[in-house]
Amino acid sequence: MRPLDKKELLELKRNYFNPVQKTLCKKFEQTGGSFTFKVDDNKFIFKHDGSKAYTDFEESKLKYNSGTMHKGNNVRSMDKHHKFNHNEYKVHKSIDKKNK
Repeated sequence: MRPLDKKELLELKRNYFNPVQKTLCKKFEQTGGSFTFKVDDNKFIFKHDGSKAYTDFEESKLKYNSGTMHKGNNVRSMDKHHKFNHNEYKVHKSIDKKNK
């Protein structure tokens, strides 16, 4: 679980939380607590300890998961190792443009 900043928390509230979970989030800002939410049939945990919000959702979301090169049984090496390789990203983008 990693801490969220204000913009990430706002994105979660807008895009992934239902109205009940938004209300719980406001309550947990004062008292603390946790709940689970679903994204694409995967369960994730949102936890607030009264001062800071935490979730495991952003950790499992691949930042550059797009294009035809990512489809298949093996992920890009930059996603696998949680590091960014600019050269690899440029190659994947150029191949994706050719396939369109």
